[in-house]
Amino acid sequence: MEERAQVEAAILKFFEALNIDDASGVPLAEDVHYHGMFSPEPVRGEMDVRDHIQQIAPFMFNEKYSKMIVEGGSVAVTAEFDSVNGLHNEGAFFFEVEDGNITMVKAVFDTRRMFEGKSS
Repeated sequence: MEERAQVEAAILKFFEALNIDDASGVPLAEDVHYHGMFSPEPVRGEMDVRDHIQQIAPFMFNEKYSKMIVEGGSVAVTAEFDSVNGLHNEGAFFFEVEDGNITMVKAVFDTRRMFEGKSS
């Protein structure tokens, strides 16, 4: 059974990384995998996932979560952010955490909002 505080700390580090464009402090397991909408296959492995977070972070501003549900090491998070085009977006992240390290991330949001033009 994962300690709730340890699980939450790992998730907060993930969101902090998106906001500061620096994934070096995210606690990732060696065999972590990241499922996102921009890649047909999951990104696998600590170094590749850390690099992926670094690559997507500059396109997401003011990333924050509004609700976090923790059940053991499983976490569901509703989140919101501003896209580089200035539009607000919302979505969900799902995580698995073991021994304080993130082993799985799945991000779900409407990618079309990231590419739409901002209306005046």
